[in-house]
Amino acid sequence: MSDILQVTLEARVKSGKQEATKLRKEGYIPAVFYGSGYPESIPVKVKTKDILPAVNSGHWETFRLDVTLPDGKTEMALMRDVKRNFLNGSLLHIDFYQLLSGQKVQVKVPIEILNRDACAGVKAGGILEQLFHEVSIDVLPREMPDVLSVDVRNLGLGQEIRLKDLILPESAELLDDGDSTVVIAAEPREAEAATPEEGEQKEVEVLAKGKAKSQEEA
Repeated sequence: MSDILQVTLEARVKSGKQEATKLRKEGYIPAVFYGSGYPESIPVKVKTKDILPAVNSGHWETFRLDVTLPDGKTEMALMRDVKRNFLNGSLLHIDFYQLLSGQKVQVKVPIEILNRDACAGVKAGGILEQLFHEVSIDVLPREMPDVLSVDVRNLGLGQEIRLKDLILPESAELLDDGDSTVVIAAEPREAEAATPEEGEQKEVEVLAKGKAKSQEEA
C-alpha cells in the first residue's frame, strides 16, 4: 500500500465552462467531494501540482488521500473519476469520494504480471496471454492494495491462473467471476493455412508445369 497523500481542497464558488477554464489557467483543477457523510456534493478546486503525484501514479483508482475540506475538516478519500482532455491528456475534472474507516469500498485494482521472461510455459515455446488487467473487489480502506501481483515463473505450457487464484487482502471480496482466466501460457498456434488465392496460384503453377512437360514429350 502506498503512502497517503495530503491534499487541500479549496472552496469553488462559481461553476461553468468558462470558470473551469480560468481555474486551469491559474493552476487548479475543478472538482467535487462527496460520500455517505455528504448527501450533497461539495464543489471544490485542487492545485494541479498537489494532485499530480496521485493521478500519474499508475494506480490512481486505489490511491488513498487525506483531503482537507474548505471548512477545515479532514477526510480520507479516493479519486472516483478523473477526466482528461483526450487530445493532450491535461486534467479537466476530478471526483473525490469519502472513505470511512471500517466500511468496505468497491475498487478496481490493476493486475501486474511478474517474471514473464522466466515463465516455464514460455520457455517451452508457449505464448503468455494476459486476459484480465484489473479486478473488482470490495475491501476495507486500510487493506486496499495498489496492485495485485501474479508470478508466472512456474506456469507451465497450457496452464492458467484464474481470478480466484489471486492472493487478496483478508477483508477483500472478489466481485468478478472467479473462474475467469487472468493469464495463460497458451500452446503455440499452428501456421495458418494457405489462403484461397495462394492455393489457386499453386494449382495454376502445377498445371502449367504439367502442360509444359507434356509438350516436351510430344
